[in-house]
Formats: sequence, structure tokens, C-alpha cells
Amino acid sequence: MNGKPQSILQQQLGTLQPNLRNHNLNWNLYYENLVIFNGTPIYWVMKSEPIILLIHGAGHCAMTFALLIQELKTFCSCFSYDIISHGLSQRNETLTMKNLISECESVIEFIRIKNPNTNIILLGHSLGAAIASKIKHQSYIRGLIVIDMIESKAFESIQIMDYQLRKRPSLFSSYSSAINYHVYNNLIRNPISAQITVPHYLNENLEWKVDLIGTKQYWEQWFEGIQNGFDTFPYQKMLFIAESDRIPTDQFLKSRYPIHLFEKSGHNIHEDEPIRMAKHISDFIYQQRVPINSCEIEKLKQLGIIGFRPKVLQYKIELKDII
Repeated sequence: MNGKPQSILQQQLGTLQPNLRNHNLNWNLYYENLVIFNGTPIYWVMKSEPIILLIHGAGHCAMTFALLIQELKTFCSCFSYDIISHGLSQRNETLTMKNLISECESVIEFIRIKNPNTNIILLGHSLGAAIASKIKHQSYIRGLIVIDMIESKAFESIQIMDYQLRKRPSLFSSYSSAINYHVYNNLIRNPISAQITVPHYLNENLEWKVDLIGTKQYWEQWFEGIQNGFDTFPYQKMLFIAESDRIPTDQFLKSRYPIHLFEKSGHNIHEDEPIRMAKHISDFIYQQRVPINSCEIEKLKQLGIIGFRPKVLQYKIELKDII
């Protein structure tokens, strides 16, 4: 590890080698609970407040956050779910943004029934970021974290996306070959994460579970309105970007929210650098003074942003030990 701290998962399993010996690991090694709610698989680890709801991108599933959640659960609680037609989902509606938002709001309703006083932070990757940015504002949704999704850049990349998807293999000879494909093509740059997540993207015939080319008709409605949703979110927000050219210079200069650049990562930042991301999220909650429950919302109103500090656990690893 070159002197860098090991993640919680590495401490538990040991450093996995590229022979892919553990590709059959199950969801319950990373989440504590799984419930099918209205056809949607909802996974969670309930620890401390606040709750982070992690929303995955197109073609992925909740397992994409396996490594990140092992770090996040040391200072907060985590929920995730498989969106329509992904992962273990039992739903087969079309992937319109209306349906995706409705499903996410249903998941939030499920979380609130179980935890009515705990505040939620939305974290979305790619399509998940589009969903998170368009959710109706609520007083208990106190944070918005977007991973590598900029509306203008997404529209610019539509043709590239189509080309890249058409040239990838339609099926694989084994799980190992599928994982190798992701690692060697830098789709996931962290072999440990690839071994955990990639098998969940394939069906029993080793074909893709989700036909992403078939979703092309929805791409424009997925991307449209992301920037406005992010800009108008009324509480604290943060942006993670993999490449500096993905964010317009004027937006960077005018931003009043944290922007973190992960130059060593690909699009799946949360898989490539989960420890560093967890540290930034921990700092975000504390430094941006995000209230973690309904009582803290009242304290924030009384004390004002200057006098308020959330009573939240903090991540034990320092940023200087990661980079």
C-alpha cells in the first residue's frame, strides 16, 4: 500500500490480487439489511446520524458503493437501492426521469418511516446525480453530493457514449474476464472494487443486465435540468470531478460550495478512491455545518450558521495520509 492507510474492507479481507478469487462475495458483506419495497431492493447499514442515500448510475447497482460504504459507516448511516431494471430490481417500468424520481422519492419515504427525525444527504453518481439533483426539496434533505456529472459536459458526450457502448463486448466468457475488461480499460481503476461490483452487472449468461444502448432515448431527459437542480438546492452541496476539463471555469470560480478534483480516478471516483472520498464527505458534514437531525435543525435556527456545530462523528483517517 506504499505506506498509505488500508481501508476498512482491506483490513477485513486482505488485499485482493488480480486473480479475482473473491468475485462471488455477497451483498451482506457490505450492507446489513436488504428489503424489497414496492419492487425496489433497498440496502442499508444503520449506524450514526446523518443518513446518506447513495444513488448509482446507469448500468450499475447498489454494490458500486460497497467500498465507500465500509468507510462511511464509521461516521454515519448509509442507504442505497437498485434503480428500475438494475441489480435485483423487480420493477420493469421505462427509465424515464419521471419514473426514476418517483422511485427515489418512494425510497426516501421508506427511510423516513424508519427514521423520522434523522436528516438525509443525497449522494448521486452519474445518472444517480441527475436523480438526486431533481428530487423535490425537503427540510430534512440537508445535503447534496454530486459525483462526476456536469450537465453541459454530459450533453457534449452523448455521441461518445453511444460509440463507447457499442464497441464494448456484449457478453463475457467468465466473471474474471469481465472484471479484467473493466480494470484494463480503466472503467474501474481499483481492482478490489471491480471484483466486488462487476459480477452484479451481468446476468447468469454473463451478458449485461441492462441494455444501455436501449436507454439512449432517455439520455436527454436524464441530463436536462441537472445544473439548475444543483444550483437551486437550498442547503449544503458538494461536487466531485474526475477531470478538470469537465467543469466550466466560470462555474469553478463562482462556486460557493466545495469542489474536489480526483485526477487519478476515472468516472467511477467512489470506486477508485473510496478512502479519500469518505474523508471529504466527513469534512463536508462538519465544516459545512450540516444538521444531522430535526433537533439540530432547530439549534441551527437558534444559533445561526456561525454558532452552530453538528454533533457528528468524524472520519479517523487524515487527508494528508491519503494523497
